Amino acid sequence: MKFLKNLDYTDVQDETWESFFKMVRYAADNYMSKTDAHLQLNSFFSKRYHVKFGEQIVVQKEVSDDLDKTDLQEITFEELPLLNESLEFYFEDPKLGTFLLNLASPEQLLTAVGGEFKAPDLKYSRAGIICYANQKDEGVLTFRIRGNICKQTLKEHINDESPSEIIDMAFLCFKVLIYASIPKLKPQKVTKKQLKFGGKPKVKGRPNIPINRVVYLPRAEIMRGQGITEETGKTHNFYGRRGFMRTYRHDRYKKMKGKIQYIPPVVGTKPKPKTKYKVVHA
Repeated sequence: MKFLKNLDYTDVQDETWESFFKMVRYAADNYMSKTDAHLQLNSFFSKRYHVKFGEQIVVQKEVSDDLDKTDLQEITFEELPLLNESLEFYFEDPKLGTFLLNLASPEQLLTAVGGEFKAPDLKYSRAGIICYANQKDEGVLTFRIRGNICKQTLKEHINDESPSEIIDMAFLCFKVLIYASIPKLKPQKVTKKQLKFGGKPKVKGRPNIPINRVVYLPRAEIMRGQGITEETGKTHNFYGRRGFMRTYRHDRYKKMKGKIQYIPPVVGTKPKPKTKYKVVHA
């Protein structure tokens, strides 16, 4: 599936949102099959909240490349650091799309429309919402904010037949947030005029919101200060290693308790040999 970089915020801007909301609300209240209408409501509230209170994260390609090769070790949604409850992820990698992640509570979402309208039945007490666009249409992924952050947890929480590609991208967005929470990897505030790298996202009804750019730091800089020495002087065939992120919870970790450690992936010096199997007939 090819994800696009053109999320459409036109219908949730100040001059258009009320009429659009009435149309979507009517569909949710009257359609025999309400699944699509309720997903459209989730999309409306997520985008409306975003244009009023959200922020954008621009992710350097080298960062997403490394994080794609990085695993999470039992980091929970409760420990997930947030720059904002509503974040639009724009990846500079041309193969990746744009994704809107909303982790706001229903009460927070309702602040985006004020007190004029009666609150609709959102069918959940707290859930995460991811909006995206592909070549056919726009999509919405909803999931529970609970448990370990992993693809299996997302699959267990999702009730619809969501494509595996959007689950992969949701997982990557969570890894970007964890990466950006490490002090030395803190994102840099940038302006629209500074968005010369990778091209500006072609987003309809672009909201005027703060922009943060998550940038790549060389492996040596990340490793410095973490108390890990890798230079052993030994020569051997090294086939590479995936990166990992973990958090420290036990009291014995006096300096690291409550903090997240990131060890970036390492590219191997030689390609890993393929195992050949030979069938022997007895």
